[in-house]
Amino acid sequence: MRVLFVQQQPCMRARKYAVALRGAYPSLTLGFAYQGKTLSEWYGAGDELFDRWWDLGSDSAGGLTAAVEEFRPDLIHSHNLPDSLTALALELFGGRIPIVHDVHDLQSLRQTPYENGFPQPADVVELECAAIEQCSALVTVSEELLDEIRARHRLTAPTLTFPNYALRRDLPRELPPGDRRNGALPRLVYQGTLSTNGGHYDLREIFSAIVGEGLPLDVYPSRAVPAYAEIAGLQLHPTLPPGQLLAALPDYDFGWAGFNAELNRPHLDTCLPNKAYEYIGCGLPVLTLGHRALSRLLDGDGLGHSLATLDELGGQLAALDVPQLRRRIGAARLDLTVEANIHRLCELYEAVA
Repeated sequence: MRVLFVQQQPCMRARKYAVALRGAYPSLTLGFAYQGKTLSEWYGAGDELFDRWWDLGSDSAGGLTAAVEEFRPDLIHSHNLPDSLTALALELFGGRIPIVHDVHDLQSLRQTPYENGFPQPADVVELECAAIEQCSALVTVSEELLDEIRARHRLTAPTLTFPNYALRRDLPRELPPGDRRNGALPRLVYQGTLSTNGGHYDLREIFSAIVGEGLPLDVYPSRAVPAYAEIAGLQLHPTLPPGQLLAALPDYDFGWAGFNAELNRPHLDTCLPNKAYEYIGCGLPVLTLGHRALSRLLDGDGLGHSLATLDELGGQLAALDVPQLRRRIGAARLDLTVEANIHRLCELYEAVA
């Protein structure tokens, strides 16, 4: 089977798919059509996972047509946001080539634009509707997101929920002892995106509240945001390559995945972010702030805790049975990886192709 990935800007999710597909299904031929930067330009590696690359340039229709004519895919797997390339692929190839639409993010749930370096299209709702209602199959990151899609759109295609699992190959082979103590106070860590735009990654008030409770918090940003250096008591680290980052995480007690819900609460209720599965993969119980999908994962499976408030945070964490949480995470972490679940995506490919 020949699968062409399509996205305006390569993302970590596409890289994870490619790693797992390469390992489990070496007979697959993978291509990538993109605009902007390649995976290696964005993450430092990943181009080697694909047999061919096409930069669509400014002429998306012409570039995508040329890529399809040359690659002859059996299936197109198109990632949002935005939804414009899925809509374009449907316009050009709908009915001839199955098109899988992968929804990381539903723009109609957000009040802030997607921060991917591309201008937000004016017709986002129309593009969202076309991509979802006309695709051959739909992939989402959570059941909560799938419910929101069904409430807004007429969905008839097969669906697959595939969370943002961690890559098993990147995780530490061994974890520290589950009954260890790192000190009198639990050490919290956050890794990933930061912003100052009032959106869900604007975590300045949340971080100030955590350190204001007297708890140590270390932050490893995916890109430097100087404003966070002004938060007294926050330990801000340089951006680390993925391997070094995941090697550092097991030294902490909790991974932080609570976001600013002032503008994008409906979106946050559907998210199962990469960082949550990476924390779990590194043996860390995860903390969140009532976001619905994350709370279901953490409280339902005993992999962390959803906080109603940051008040008396030290006391709330002291009441948790951390060794028990670590034991559950140690037993579950390798099942919550892309490699352990990639067969479900390949089964969807085979069903629609």
